[in-house]
Amino acid sequence: MIDFKIIAAPVIGGLIGLITNGIAIRMLFRPFHPVKIGKFTLPFTPGLIPKEQPRLAKAIGRVIGDKLLDKDTLQKALASDTLHDAFHRKVDSVIEKLGHEEGTVQEYLERKGVYPAINSAEEYAGDTISAYVTDKIISQKIGDTILEYAITEILSNLNTMVAMVAEPAIRKSQDAIAERIDEVIAMQCPAIIKGYIDDGYRKWMDKPVKEAATLLWQKKDVFKEKIWDLYLEILEKKSGRFIERLDVSGIVEEKINEFDIRELEALIMDISRRELNALVWIGGLLGAVIGFVNLLF
Repeated sequence: MIDFKIIAAPVIGGLIGLITNGIAIRMLFRPFHPVKIGKFTLPFTPGLIPKEQPRLAKAIGRVIGDKLLDKDTLQKALASDTLHDAFHRKVDSVIEKLGHEEGTVQEYLERKGVYPAINSAEEYAGDTISAYVTDKIISQKIGDTILEYAITEILSNLNTMVAMVAEPAIRKSQDAIAERIDEVIAMQCPAIIKGYIDDGYRKWMDKPVKEAATLLWQKKDVFKEKIWDLYLEILEKKSGRFIERLDVSGIVEEKINEFDIRELEALIMDISRRELNALVWIGGLLGAVIGFVNLLF
């Protein structure tokens, strides 16, 4: 005769393990809202995740923002070899397409609707560059340098006796003359530099797009690397502040809090269904083992 106790105990223990683990997993999410009897709220309602959603959202956001998507990680991603190669391919593709465009560079930019913005940027860049170069020239005491060359040249062409008499007088007024030279440079230099920049810009705007594309293609490797180096420089200087303002932790926290709890349940179940099912079956196995062990005592 088969002793049904030997079969029943492990089976019942296994069923209990399956059911309790299944219920426990369901109670992670359900019920979605508190269940009240009068003013009394039933224990374990709502489920653990609905009840702790704000705290979980904050914790997950902090982990992702501080550990997974921190400044160094984002900087590496934004300067990766993959992105570098993609940038090179994109520039090649753009220049190649420009080689089939008709009209001048200005006409092409107008068709794309970006000419006003580029024109404004050129105006700003021209003013900024001319002012910067002028300041650098003045800071190098260019007036003194020019005047020193001039005095040396003048004295070398004078009679020795005349030079000996003239030099003290010239030297006495040297600082005032040098200062005046600097004033003239400060007044005239920005317009001259701006004129050169505007002339170069206008020549490019009047070029046929195909000709500009050919010139770019000939210099594309140098052109691409200079743009990439500029991008890396900006990334190094500005990315920290940008990432701080981006506030990855806050974005993740806000997004999780915005999730409807049913959507959150579906998302987590979809991601970890196999693992959660494994927990249910492990509960059943442990229940069966415990039921069998009980028969031994």
